[in-house]
Amino acid sequence: MIGFLVDVEFVWGFQSKVVGYSKTSPSFTYPPPTTILGAIAEHIAKENVLGEGKTREIIPMLSKNLLAVGLRPLNCLPVKFSDLNRLIATKITKGIRYPSPTDLSGSYDAPATGKTILTSLNTEPPKLRLYIVFKDGFAGRIGEKEIIINKYTMWNIHRLGSKESIVSVVDVKEFEPQKLTGELSTRYSFPLIDGVTTIESVIRNWSQELLINPFNLPIYDPVTQYLLGQKTVRFYVPILELLDDPPTYRLKVAGNACGYKYDEEVLIGICAVA
Repeated sequence: MIGFLVDVEFVWGFQSKVVGYSKTSPSFTYPPPTTILGAIAEHIAKENVLGEGKTREIIPMLSKNLLAVGLRPLNCLPVKFSDLNRLIATKITKGIRYPSPTDLSGSYDAPATGKTILTSLNTEPPKLRLYIVFKDGFAGRIGEKEIIINKYTMWNIHRLGSKESIVSVVDVKEFEPQKLTGELSTRYSFPLIDGVTTIESVIRNWSQELLINPFNLPIYDPVTQYLLGQKTVRFYVPILELLDDPPTYRLKVAGNACGYKYDEEVLIGICAVA
């Protein structure tokens, strides 16, 4: 196993819309697990000169190698909002395909776009800590290219979400986590997968979101997987309100689920199959 702790610093927040809703769909509380995998895949595609188009091919490869992924806020509170954005329209109206050079004014739209501001609770920029565990550092091959995951890969994450969602990685730790089962406590977001039984939120506040299940994705197709509910899972996500009182959840893991520990950091995920 190989684990990573990645501290990321945000400029303002991020945009990662809920797919399949109207064009004014809301944002998530935090970047979803598949968005994190996409950020890693983007660098891998660029580093191996595969082109960004291969990102969708790399995400399932990372997913099949994934054991656990979660995050927790270090100093920030998420605030969801929507604002108007002028976008190029892609539509067919009265037989005319837009954008059209014959109708420039009709080639634009201004929907309300969902975004999430990460509001700092101190004088430092807003930060999230990502915790990711893979089976090993070799994810597979695309053609003759070997897909390798290491500290260098994590250091090169530069956005989590849309192109406006710029981040700076400020710290990366690479390690081999300790595997845990039974009752344990976590401060990281966790999926309500088979084998996970929630007991109580020791320190509130926690929210719940329905997200694409990041484990063992055969393909990456957000519209089908999310809208039709073919590959979704409920995640518990922590909402930090006091810097000295991080949200903590007590739960029990068994069977197909287990915990991964490094120092005092505990993450919930699936068990590695021997």
